[in-house]
Amino acid sequence: MTDSPFRVGFARVAGYAALLIAALQALGPILWIVAGSFKSKADFLVNPWRLPQSWLFHNYVDAFVVARVGDYVWNSLTVVTLGLSILLVAAATTAYALARFRFPGRGVVTVIILVTMMVPSDVLTVPLFVVLRSLGMLGTFLGVACLYAASGFGISVFLLRGYFMSVPREVEEAARLDGASTLSTLWYIVLPMTLPGFASVAVIQAMAMWNDLYLSFVFLRDPASATVPVGLLNFFQRDSVDWPRLLAALTALTVPVLIVYAVLQRRFVEGLTAGAAK
Repeated sequence: MTDSPFRVGFARVAGYAALLIAALQALGPILWIVAGSFKSKADFLVNPWRLPQSWLFHNYVDAFVVARVGDYVWNSLTVVTLGLSILLVAAATTAYALARFRFPGRGVVTVIILVTMMVPSDVLTVPLFVVLRSLGMLGTFLGVACLYAASGFGISVFLLRGYFMSVPREVEEAARLDGASTLSTLWYIVLPMTLPGFASVAVIQAMAMWNDLYLSFVFLRDPASATVPVGLLNFFQRDSVDWPRLLAALTALTVPVLIVYAVLQRRFVEGLTAGAAK
């Protein structure tokens, strides 16, 4: 029994309506942030929902010059670069060992690494604080970078292990016959063949490190070392909030990331699902 044209048309209209509502729900806050970034403080307080009465571009200049958003961006870039470097080296070598080498307890090690994905970092705040203080790394970019690398280690190993297992063993055996070491095989043979997935893991973890507020707020105690999420808290004063400058900073930091993600979204999703499925 076939559906009537009316039912088919109604289902199609309902589907488009649902997609339109979802799109408006996703884009509405972004458009509100962009519009609010061009308002004066008085204009925003009178009616935060209407379009700007006069478009003020100096909010962006004030956000970077007066509010020092540029310093926060530099601090975040430093922490993310350090954390991502530590994470990718540790996760790639660990995942390759679990994917290719047979040794006693390999299954136990894999399970332990996967279990770390279930432990939220905030429950370990006190032990992490004690460890970083004992190592002399409390309040340093390197200390927070190590925490970021540890928090993303489990999921990165899980995904990279799937990519490495998809590489034919014959290719690696041929490299070893030519005299390549294990690390050389990983660096020159395996990683180039799994580069899309490797890049997806790097981007996903970099975004998580960039957006983190809790760890950087707790362990970076010097205001001069504040990252972007912590630095944006300075816009919130005890009695008021400088909304136009805050929204200007959010626009300058968020919209470029959204554009890059929208352009490369297909690659990110393909790389993530491929590593999980293989």
